[in-house]
Amino acid sequence: MKIMLLLIMIGPFVLSGCGSPTVEGPKGIQIASTSVNGLNVALSNSKGYLSEGPNEFVLDLRNQQGKAVEMGAITLFFDMPAMGSMPYMKSEASLTTTSAPGIYRGTVNLEMKGTWQSKLSYQGPDGSGEVEFIINAR
Repeated sequence: MKIMLLLIMIGPFVLSGCGSPTVEGPKGIQIASTSVNGLNVALSNSKGYLSEGPNEFVLDLRNQQGKAVEMGAITLFFDMPAMGSMPYMKSEASLTTTSAPGIYRGTVNLEMKGTWQSKLSYQGPDGSGEVEFIINAR
């Protein structure tokens, strides 16, 4: 019984390495998500959070029906307002397309822990606009 339960639990993971290649898509634990003007944006990575220093993440863009949304031009930056003697900080993410529509891989270097405001600007055949969300770097 225990062996059968174990096989049921790990079977899908073992089989995922066999057969047809996997499609590149959002991976990891969601860090933040938001929706605006019919666009759903999710930011995730393997840790489920961004931290001080270099970070890797996946950005997933979908419409209200869950279909991937491809953008021609996209930028993402993180900023933190000046506080006391600490100056204003801004870190622009580097984004690259993947083989999966609407999925972008990104890197960003955050200067410190704390609350960062994120701003995603996009323009493409599926629309244009800006999306803002908050992340807490650990």
